[in-house]
Amino acid sequence: MKRVIRENLAVWIAVILCAAVWLTVQLSGLRLCAVQTGSMEPTIPTYSLCLVTTRVDYDDLAVGDIVVYTRSSDGRQIIHRVVEFTDGGAITKGDANHSDDGVSVTPDNLYARYIAHIPGGARVFNVILSPAGLAVMLLLAAALLLPDVVGRRRRKQG
Repeated sequence: MKRVIRENLAVWIAVILCAAVWLTVQLSGLRLCAVQTGSMEPTIPTYSLCLVTTRVDYDDLAVGDIVVYTRSSDGRQIIHRVVEFTDGGAITKGDANHSDDGVSVTPDNLYARYIAHIPGGARVFNVILSPAGLAVMLLLAAALLLPDVVGRRRRKQG
């Protein structure tokens, strides 16, 4: 049993690290949000990768906050700035847009509040999540594990 654990130590460490990162992200409420349009320029450039927190209370929002909400018409997540509050909810608007979104944010569809962004980060995010990007990631994982598998077979034969 010890030999099996020792031989697979790198795999076990990778699995434990991935689980720890996933758990930390889930518990912290931090998420990544890819901006695909220029509606928030120049504040948030197109293809920025935003760090947002889902630990946000609707009652704590203020005019000027940048929020992520789920659009009811198509379920897409939108990142825009709160420009006004009405009895029906918060009115948001993209910084580069000429008109507001109307009442778009309520306690029911508020997803997150913006923290920071990495300009151009969404390009990498989009590539990794594409079918070709996922295939490359799987090939890289296989390439990292292959020497271990080959080495184990040689030891068994020798």
